[in-house]
Amino acid sequence: MLTPILLSSILGVFSEQTPLEVQNLFEAYKDEYDHDFGEEDANRLAIFHDNLKFIDEVNSRNLSYKLGITPFTHLTNDEFREFVTRGYSLGDWQQTMLRGIDSEAQTFGFEGSVDDDLPMRVDYVEKGWVTDVKFQGTVCGSCWAFGVAGALEGLHKNVTGQLVSLSEQELIDCSRAYGNNGCNGTRHLNDSYEYVADHGLETERAYKYVGKDGQCRRDVCEYAIKAGTISHVNVKSNSSSSMLAAVAFGGPVSAVSCAWAGVFQNYKSGIIKGGECGNLPSHVVLVVGYDRGHDPYYRIKNSWGVQWGEHGYARLAIDDTDYGVCGILYEPVYPISK
Repeated sequence: MLTPILLSSILGVFSEQTPLEVQNLFEAYKDEYDHDFGEEDANRLAIFHDNLKFIDEVNSRNLSYKLGITPFTHLTNDEFREFVTRGYSLGDWQQTMLRGIDSEAQTFGFEGSVDDDLPMRVDYVEKGWVTDVKFQGTVCGSCWAFGVAGALEGLHKNVTGQLVSLSEQELIDCSRAYGNNGCNGTRHLNDSYEYVADHGLETERAYKYVGKDGQCRRDVCEYAIKAGTISHVNVKSNSSSSMLAAVAFGGPVSAVSCAWAGVFQNYKSGIIKGGECGNLPSHVVLVVGYDRGHDPYYRIKNSWGVQWGEHGYARLAIDDTDYGVCGILYEPVYPISK
C-alpha cells in the first residue's frame, strides 16, 4: 500500500495543490520520516513548500531524470550542502588532492577496447553481491564508511559465496589514526581500506550502526574480513573506460561524487546528465554496475535509504567530461583479496 507521501512523490506534481493540501502532505512527510520540528515547524513547512516548487519546475523541463520528495525535502539546499560536505570547501579538497593520495596501492588504468573487451551490461545487485540499501541518517557524515563497506561486501561475496553486511560503525569509531574523521568525513578512501587491511572488519550484526561517533570496540570479534587478507586498487582518475573495466572485472567500486545540489537532494528516478550536481567532490557512493546501451549509465548505490532515488539507487550518465557526471571519476577505489 502506498502512503500519501510516497504516492505524491511518484506523481510528482505539486504546483496545483492548495495550502491545505501542502499542509497535509507535510504532515504525512513528518510521519513518514519520524520528524518532529517543534518550534521550527512553520519554517520547515515553508522550506518544504519551496522545495515542492523547485521539484515541479525541474520536472516541467522534461529532462532525463525526475525529482520528488525525499528524506531531505525539509532542508534548504544550503543545509543539505552542509550535511553532505560537512563544511568541506572546494579549496579544502584541492589542497587534499595536491598533497596526493598517501597510499602504496597499485593504480589500474584500462588500455583495452571498451566495445570489444568489456560486457555490455553489469549489475552486481542482480548477481547478489550487494546488501540491502542502508540509511546513514541526516546527522552523521558517514557516507565514506558505507561506500567502503559496500565494496568489501561485494568482495567477500565473490571470495566466500556469502553476502554479509559489514560494520560501517567500526570504520567510524576505529580508523581515525588512518586519516578518517568519523561523522565528519574522510581524507581519502584509501585510508579506510588501509585500516581494514591492518585490522579486518567486523559484521554489522556484531558492531551495529548508531549514526554517531563512538569509542572503538574491536573486542566484539566477529570478523567477516580478517586482517591481512585484503588490499585495494586506485582506478585511474577521469577515465570512464577504466571505471567500466574496474566494475566489470573487480566488482563494486567505491567512488567520490559531487552530490550537494538540488538535483541530488530531491532525485527520484532517471539518468542524471550534465553538470547539475555541483563542483565539490563530497559524497561517497558505491558503483554497482553499468549499462552501455543506447543511453549509457553507471548504477550507484547510495546510503540515504530506499525512499531516495530508485529505491536507494541512482543512474549517472557515462561521460568523461569534467571527471564524469557528478564527479564520479574523481577517486574510484576497489578492494582485492590477497
